[in-house]
Amino acid sequence: MMLSQLIDFIIGFGLANTLPHFVFGITNTRFLGLFGFSPKGNILYAYFCAIISFVLFIYQYGFEGLTSNFMYVGGFFILICYFVLGKFLYQLFHEKQFEKK
Repeated sequence: MMLSQLIDFIIGFGLANTLPHFVFGITNTRFLGLFGFSPKGNILYAYFCAIISFVLFIYQYGFEGLTSNFMYVGGFFILICYFVLGKFLYQLFHEKQFEKK
């Protein structure tokens, strides 16, 4: 029972930890991650956390667990949206901010 709870904690921690590291990476903000302070290191760490979280989820609940646990599916979907659209949206809004000044 205790190991199951620990795995659930790591799944949630990894999923939640992915987003700030990815955002710091695409905004070129120096932030300490597992792979150093560099933006590329933070992006790699974000992908690493997402993959570890997904693999542990599949290990713990199997693929059929994805159909019964929509909280994880929703969180993972938001991360995928950030991974796909994050850099584009940052550039779009960053350029508009400088146009106003």
